[in-house]
Amino acid sequence: MKLTFPWKSALVRRLGGMLCLLCVALPLSGEIPSDNGSVGRLLFDDYYQKPRSDELYGQGVARGGADLRNLSNFYSPDATAIPNGTFVFSRLIADKYQVEISHHPLSAELLEGVSAYMMAYPVPVENGGRADLTERDAELLASFVARGGQLILVGNSISDPNKTGFDFKGLNLIGRQFGVQFQATQTDTISIPIPPDHPWFDGVPDMIFGNGTTLEILPSAEATTEVLLTSHSKRAPGPVAVLATHGKGKVLFFGDAGTFGNAHAFRGDIGQARGLQQLMYALLPDGPAPHYGWQEGMTLRAKVVQEQILSAYPEFMQFFKLPRPDGTEVFSSGMRQIDLAASGGVEADFGSRDFVSAVSRQEGTFDLTIGEGDDRGFAAEWHAGSESLPLKLVPKGRMLSPGVPTGAAVAAWQNVLLNEAIAAPLRAYAKPGERWSADVLTAMPQLQLSLTPHLVLAPTDYTFEGPADYEGRPCYVFTRTTRLEGRDWRPEDLVDPAYAMQFNEQGIQ
Repeated sequence: MKLTFPWKSALVRRLGGMLCLLCVALPLSGEIPSDNGSVGRLLFDDYYQKPRSDELYGQGVARGGADLRNLSNFYSPDATAIPNGTFVFSRLIADKYQVEISHHPLSAELLEGVSAYMMAYPVPVENGGRADLTERDAELLASFVARGGQLILVGNSISDPNKTGFDFKGLNLIGRQFGVQFQATQTDTISIPIPPDHPWFDGVPDMIFGNGTTLEILPSAEATTEVLLTSHSKRAPGPVAVLATHGKGKVLFFGDAGTFGNAHAFRGDIGQARGLQQLMYALLPDGPAPHYGWQEGMTLRAKVVQEQILSAYPEFMQFFKLPRPDGTEVFSSGMRQIDLAASGGVEADFGSRDFVSAVSRQEGTFDLTIGEGDDRGFAAEWHAGSESLPLKLVPKGRMLSPGVPTGAAVAAWQNVLLNEAIAAPLRAYAKPGERWSADVLTAMPQLQLSLTPHLVLAPTDYTFEGPADYEGRPCYVFTRTTRLEGRDWRPEDLVDPAYAMQFNEQGIQ
């Protein structure tokens, strides 16, 4: 489905939060797949490991001393007796994959009805493993992928290929089928940086990559490859995450099992969990889709409406005494029924205080012109007459690296134009009815009811409502809700600093 029509963005801003309704008739990069919402089976290998008794490993980790602990598979999703990132990983991808543990060797029967097969840090026989990977296993997995299956192969740190703890040879028997091999290297790094315009990731500054190995891409007539992440180590440069397309399926190669298995996936102060989730989206049929189908020379028009409402009993709310922009309307009513009920139904207890709402409304019309670009973004400019605001526009709709606005109208609206006027980020595989969350820059409520330049990073929920009609043209409707809880706010956060001292901080409710 290719839509190239103008679009309208209607924004409604309320104190303490924001509800954004966007009717978007923009070009998307392809028809929304009808089958991407289904949940497929992902088999996580636990056979090509050290054999152990299930009675002693009820949760994947030995209930005994060091000898038994040595048999543990620390990269298994059921290893919940210790902080285990793979357990979290299996929950992160639950919207697309039902993760099951495989305790059986590879076979055609095992892979029947399976969407994806994941193997992390397989242990060779010489290190105590059950079985080595063979050419037959490699051919079986190549056939599985060619039919549309998804394969995830994960290595780990290698200081010496003859002394490594995992089946380096076996993984490369499989990898050669798809033109990718694990290298006998160690990056000696803690993380892999991810640029903000990365086409596969959104809102993830880096991923923990604990000293893993790099990958080599070989010439292959059977597969096409794309590098997803690259080592920044001078000692061991090269790809660390590679996506190979083979027939109807895909293979994800990754150089560090600890990225999936360590406890960093639990942390809320880094983007590890989000990065793992987005990494798996690369395996879905069309990658991290949908993207907006920006093209050089395209022009889009946005009519933006901002309405701010401030409601309270003014006797207790000192900010009602602050200056407000021209055109602000004030509406007054008697006591609200909810407040009357709370007082026991005796209105006289509150005297004759009225409930007051001050409403400020602004409108603006802007054009977005799109210049040269590639799969990482386009040069673009917002225009209002002779005024302009340059920026970089990425496929998911994020607007990065804004320049200096050349006029007062564009400057006043730049917060909305850069962060709210386009539904961004689009979720990979969003389809009507789906919801997702992202941290988005948004404006603090402005108690003077004017456009405010103060921005904060706030949790935002998106809903893909579905197709609609706008002035006779087809479009998609997205709903965006941003939550601002109002904790620890200061007067200077909410009003012009010149007025911050005019009212008592303790009097704000």
